[in-house]
Amino acid sequence: MSPVGIGESLVSSKDFKSVTHHGMIFGPDNKDVIIFPERIGGKYYALHRPTTKSCGRPEMWIAESDNLLYWGNHRHLIGLRDGMWDSGRIGGGAVPIRTERGWLELYHGATKDHRYCMGAVLLDLDDPSKVIARSGKPILEPEADYERDGFFGGVVFSCGALVDGDRVRMYYGAADTSMACAELSLTEILDSLEPV
Repeated sequence: MSPVGIGESLVSSKDFKSVTHHGMIFGPDNKDVIIFPERIGGKYYALHRPTTKSCGRPEMWIAESDNLLYWGNHRHLIGLRDGMWDSGRIGGGAVPIRTERGWLELYHGATKDHRYCMGAVLLDLDDPSKVIARSGKPILEPEADYERDGFFGGVVFSCGALVDGDRVRMYYGAADTSMACAELSLTEILDSLEPV
């Protein structure tokens, strides 16, 4: 957040000592930008969540780029689901994980009363704008005291994930007060998804 609003900028480094600032890569009032870790069909892809009223509800979109700086072909990807764990807002979490079944995105969803959980969506390997399956139930919910009580209680919110074989280590914020790590089975996450 800046004095003039929310925006997403790109910064790069080859040595993590010096950095190059490339400026804003998405328009104002956009959150949860996550760039896929490799090119797909020669293009870069990113998930994002425009939050202006003219775009509708806080839902997940996908965009593509030839150079990481200029993004286009913005398309709605997945939306809110009334009466479910992701009925209030959704957005990207960890960088998408390439699996044999498709791109696995661990995303956050909140209810209308601001209870944040983590779920997953599976996207086509060759065309990530195609949704294959999605979590009917959360894969991680705020249940422990440190997840329920804090600066903003009732929140688990992914900050990244590492995959080692079948083990997914998801690092997440808890109640906007602390950080934690959940160990999940990649196979169990994939098997829990419901086809769309």
